[in-house]
Amino acid sequence: MKLTLLAGEAGLHRYIDHPRIQKPSLAFAGFLYNLHDYRLQVVGSTEIAYLESLSEERQRKVVQDTFALGLAGVVITRGIDPPDCILRAARDTDTPLISTPMTSGQFMTDMTLLLSHRLAPVTYQHGVYLDIFGLGVLLIGESGIGKSEIGLELVARGHQLVADDMVQLVREGADVLVGRSPDPLRDHMEIRGMGVINIRQLFGAGAITPTKRVQLVVELVHWDAFSEEERLAPVDDTICLHDVHIPRSRLPIRPGRSMAILVEVAAKNRLLKLSGVDSNRQFAKQLQARIRGEAT
Repeated sequence: MKLTLLAGEAGLHRYIDHPRIQKPSLAFAGFLYNLHDYRLQVVGSTEIAYLESLSEERQRKVVQDTFALGLAGVVITRGIDPPDCILRAARDTDTPLISTPMTSGQFMTDMTLLLSHRLAPVTYQHGVYLDIFGLGVLLIGESGIGKSEIGLELVARGHQLVADDMVQLVREGADVLVGRSPDPLRDHMEIRGMGVINIRQLFGAGAITPTKRVQLVVELVHWDAFSEEERLAPVDDTICLHDVHIPRSRLPIRPGRSMAILVEVAAKNRLLKLSGVDSNRQFAKQLQARIRGEAT
C-alpha cells in the first residue's frame, strides 16, 4: 500500500485489534467518545481541510487531545503533507504517523480486507483436509483410524491435499471457515510404516492447494461404534467447529470398504445438496407417499 513512516517509530509495537478503520473527524471537532486506540485512524483531505479552518491554538488542542489517547496508528492519505500540529503530536506521543498516496476510500477498503484476514480467529483441528471436486472436505476421527491413508489414496485419485495431521482453521466470517496447513507441515503427510512423505515431490504441484473453505466434514468412526439407527444418516447432520456449523457425514470404517470412494461420494452428495437435490429427503417423501397410498 506504499506506506511511508513519517513519525512515531517508537510506537510501532502498538497493537491493532480490530479490522474496522476509523476517521477521527468528530475527534478533531472535540468529541472523543468512541474513538478507539486499538483501531487504525485515517486522515484524509476533508479532515485536513477542517483542521485548517480552525485557529492554530484550536488545532493544537484538538490534535493533542486526539493523539494523547495512544492511538495504534494514524494514516494520512493522498500523500498529503500533514500539518505541523499533527507531526508534533505524533512525535510527542510516539504515535506512528504514516503516509500513503492512495485515496481514503481505496486505502480503507484494502486495509480492512487485509486486517480482516490477519485478525481472523484461528484454531487447530486434528485431521486431513482436501479439495475434492472443488469442495473443501475435512476428514476427522480417532488417531490411527486411517485418515492419512485415505487422504493419500484420494490424492492418488487426482484430488488435492491442503493439510495433513494438523489443520489451521480460520474463521473469516460469521459462517465462513477456511482451512490451511501450518507452515512446518505444508506439502507433507505422515504414513505409518513409511514416515513423512512430500506430496508435492511425489505427485507434482497440482496435488497441493494452499487453502480452501471448509464445506463438509467426514467423520470416520469404527464399525462397532456406528449404531443401527445411523444407517440412514440424519437429514441435516452438522458439527460445530470454531463456532461455525459445518455439514457432517459419518462413515463407519472396517476392512474391505473402499473408504476413498465413499468419501468421494459423500463430497458429490454434498454438491448435489448445494444444487438443491437431497436424496435422503426425496427417498423419505417417496416412501411416505407409498405408505399413505397403501393405507388408503
